[in-house]
Amino acid sequence: MISTPALAPTLLACALASSAFAQPFATPQEAVDRMMAATAAADAVGMAGLYAEDALLLIPGQPAVEGRDRIKTEWRRAFADGFTDLRIGTPEDRRRTDAAASVYLWTARHRPEQGAIATLNGRTLLFLEQVEDGWLIAAEMWQPVPDAQ
Repeated sequence: MISTPALAPTLLACALASSAFAQPFATPQEAVDRMMAATAAADAVGMAGLYAEDALLLIPGQPAVEGRDRIKTEWRRAFADGFTDLRIGTPEDRRRTDAAASVYLWTARHRPEQGAIATLNGRTLLFLEQVEDGWLIAAEMWQPVPDAQ
């Protein structure tokens, strides 16, 4: 019989592997770089770590996604559905003492298992909140943009 104390490290490791913990960033550019790296690795946990615990994600045509764990699930679904090759332009930032906004244009590819590869072009607005170790995304909203922009 295995004792409960002996299982504790294993249970903790499993919890850490499945949960997304906050991973604050120093600048909006660092957030953008980490988003592109997480997309390249299809790393939903790494992506979700950029968001505050109670963050809000607004995706066109879908219900609001609330909370880091649900955001992690949404990113996991996006990666499984073929979201890849994210390229983000230089963020334009508006910063205050404990809050900031960052706007940027991006492009990505969607590679579904069946069908042709599609290119997505979007504009994202991030609302950032300052935390002890840097910044986290408090809210994200994106919209599609025409190819010409």
